[in-house]
Amino acid sequence: MTKQEEMSILDHLDELRKGLIFCLLAVLVCSALAYIKAPEIIGLLKAPLGDIDLVFITPAEGFMTRIKAAFFGGIVFASPLIFLQTMLFIAPALYKKEKIILFSCLPFVILFFGSGIVFSFQFLMPMTLQYLLSFGDGLMEPMLSASKYFSFVMGFTLGLGLVFELPMVLLMLSRFGIVDYRLLAKNRKYMILLIAVLSAVITPPDAVSQLAVALPLLFLFELSLGLMFIFHKITQRRSIKANEEL
Repeated sequence: MTKQEEMSILDHLDELRKGLIFCLLAVLVCSALAYIKAPEIIGLLKAPLGDIDLVFITPAEGFMTRIKAAFFGGIVFASPLIFLQTMLFIAPALYKKEKIILFSCLPFVILFFGSGIVFSFQFLMPMTLQYLLSFGDGLMEPMLSASKYFSFVMGFTLGLGLVFELPMVLLMLSRFGIVDYRLLAKNRKYMILLIAVLSAVITPPDAVSQLAVALPLLFLFELSLGLMFIFHKITQRRSIKANEEL
């Protein structure tokens, strides 16, 4: 019997409360530190927009923009602690070998999250903004509110960072026996369709932007299958070797 099975619902809720408080404090502390570098973060977030200037239309909007930039930086900088706390919350429900697998994935979880953010800034966001702003057709000049622009960029970027966690999520589910890579491979066409739909939903309705998202997601899915296959073979060989030694 695992520790998780011995815990009551109230114990689960208490652990969840403590975990949420820890994550909130981590974000607040990191946000306070990021506020010092808020101008640099704002410049980074504005970079995909190019030469277009931002405006603020309320007296407090300039200040709130700095707060949002600091909060974004806080989430990014605190993300390793958030991922770690999430794993610590899940860990009591797992056996020792499963815990080792879970925590060994932490560096790669952080890596894929960071890769999604970089991909968003370097490739997808500039194309998305260029497409959306093209609807002015020379008849309208863009006058973007700083607050709304940064809310859009932050939500889009963090969302894509989470989408890039697909390989690690599938790999962990496979290692825990919840997902079978052979079933996913057999139904690859449905996953491709799902990726195409997801790309159409989170990007502007043009082929370039949709391909810019769909192709990396398809690569991540195929990478997931490859990792799941490798780990399956390793586990299978270890099992055969253990049986031969008996």
